[in-house]
Amino acid sequence: MKTNIRSIVVGCTPLAEKIALILERDSNLVGIVNLHPTLGATKSNYRFVDINDVPFYNTKDINDTETKQWLRDRESDIIVQCGWSQVFKEDVLGIPKKYCLGFHPSPLPTGRGAAILNWKIIESNGKDVEWGNSLFVMKRITDSGRIIDFEPFVIEKRDNIRTAYLKVDETSCKMLVRSLPKLALRDDLGTKQDHTKATRYFKRTPEDGLVKLTWSATQIHDYIRALTHPYPGAYFNTKIGTLSVWESEIVDSPNEDIGHVIEINKNGVVIMTGHNSAIRLKRVTYGHQEYWADDLFEKLRIKEGENIRNDLE
Repeated sequence: MKTNIRSIVVGCTPLAEKIALILERDSNLVGIVNLHPTLGATKSNYRFVDINDVPFYNTKDINDTETKQWLRDRESDIIVQCGWSQVFKEDVLGIPKKYCLGFHPSPLPTGRGAAILNWKIIESNGKDVEWGNSLFVMKRITDSGRIIDFEPFVIEKRDNIRTAYLKVDETSCKMLVRSLPKLALRDDLGTKQDHTKATRYFKRTPEDGLVKLTWSATQIHDYIRALTHPYPGAYFNTKIGTLSVWESEIVDSPNEDIGHVIEINKNGVVIMTGHNSAIRLKRVTYGHQEYWADDLFEKLRIKEGENIRNDLE
């Protein structure tokens, strides 16, 4: 349903591109703000958004004077933010006539903050997690504004961070399509959050990806699927050096010492881990190059029966 609402997208992820295409079709998309490519080069999941003849602006700071003036010149009704890590200050939030809107991959007020999906996969203990995505009005206090819409989804034990974010993309698009007609007609949409029920997660760093062979295979596997591409990855410090792992699976384990190499074949490399468990490593990075795990172990001449555990672990 085409509306006459004037919209702007502020975003730097694949979702921002999908949202821009919806807004071009279902509203009057008057501008796109991109994160400057020099900063985008350091951001996971970065996407430069350029849709047909829609004007765009590259910024390093959404709150700087030039960016704010460019936004004001568009005379928008709504600004939709997608995957933008910089906090909008009050004067930016006040630019659109109606709302600044954001998507947040949690059932707000639960799960405010950063790295939400990474954290939920890490905490899942190898189980499915009932979760969801919120469309909300942005306020000075992050993730605290009125809820415009909500769409549930499940973070399955088979998901990794990439497939989980595809579910966020799908639910975000679904919410925007059904909310735009309401946004065009009303200025008082949304349900207030119960701030007493709020929980918060915090930004992760690459150093937080360190895993240990003494952990259970389930815990290690959850870290790997939470931090795989496009994130920096989970990694071990081993006798052979740092080993980042992008794909793994939990397997039955014999009674061996932690770090024992149980099996090497085209299915991967099986390593004994803590809690009487074992994990199969499939895709790994060593020395800044990615390999199939069995190819790497063959290259390094590591045999079944050897132990790769770092004695300092």
